[in-house]
Amino acid sequence: MNCQTLDTELTPYLDGELVEEARVAVEAHLASCATCARRVEVERHNLSVVRLAAQQGPRAPQALRDSVFAAVRADASKARRMRAFKVSSMAAGVAFVVFLGNHQYRAHQFRLYEQDAALRHSRQFPLEMRQPGPEEIEAWFGGKLDHRVNVPRFPHATAAGARLLQVRDKQAAYIRYDSPRPMGLFVFGDDHDVDVGSEPMVGSSLGYNVVSWREGDVVYQLVTDLDEHDLRELVPGAHGTQAAPLDDVRPGTPLHSTPAVEARPASLQR
Repeated sequence: MNCQTLDTELTPYLDGELVEEARVAVEAHLASCATCARRVEVERHNLSVVRLAAQQGPRAPQALRDSVFAAVRADASKARRMRAFKVSSMAAGVAFVVFLGNHQYRAHQFRLYEQDAALRHSRQFPLEMRQPGPEEIEAWFGGKLDHRVNVPRFPHATAAGARLLQVRDKQAAYIRYDSPRPMGLFVFGDDHDVDVGSEPMVGSSLGYNVVSWREGDVVYQLVTDLDEHDLRELVPGAHGTQAAPLDDVRPGTPLHSTPAVEARPASLQR
C-alpha cells in the first residue's frame, strides 16, 4: 500500500466496505504516512457533513419557498375583494407550485442516483467474489441486505463477480458483467424515494448510459458504456418493438415499450 494506491481504496474504506485484508493494509499505511492520515480525516469530516445533511430530509429550495409565500400573501390581499373566487384560485395555484417543486426535486434526486452509480462503477472497486454463477451471486447476497437480490440474465453478458457498495445513502448489491463492453448493475431497496417506475428509463452520466427500473421496492440501475446498437440488443422492446433512439431520449425518460430483460431469480430461469 502506498499513497497512490490509497486513491482506489479511500472511498470504500470510509464507507466500511473493504474486506478485512484490504482494511488492515490501508490502516497500516495511514499509521506511517501523516499526509494520507490528514487527508483521510478531511474526507471523513466531509462525508459526515454530507450524511448529516441527508438525514435532515429533503427541503424545498429557499427561493421556491419564498415565492410560494409571496404568492400566498399577494392572493390573500385580493381575497378581500373577490373572496370566493380568489380562495379557490389561490389553492389551485399553491397546489400547482408545490407539485411542480416536488417534481423538480424528485427529478434532481434521480439524477444524483444516476451520477453516483456511474461514479462508483467507473472506479472499478475490487470484487468480493469472482466468476460465480447467478445462483451463487443470489446466495452470497442472502442475509447481507434487507431485500432479495434477483440477478438478471442479459444476452451476450456473463456475471464476472459481485460485492457490496452504496448508491448515495442506500446499501446496494453490485454485480459486474463481462460483455462486449464491461457493465455494472446496482440493486438496492427503495421505498419509492427514487423516482423510477417499472419501465426502464435511460439516462446518462459521466459518459455512461444508465438504465434504471423498479420491481416493487427494489431498484435496478445498469451502468454501461455500450453504444446505441448494443444497448438495444441488451434492453430490447417487447413484441419486436424497437426502443426510441438514445439521441431522442432525454435523461430519465422511459423507453417506449417494456423490455424483455429477465429479472427473476436465476434459479427460476432454467
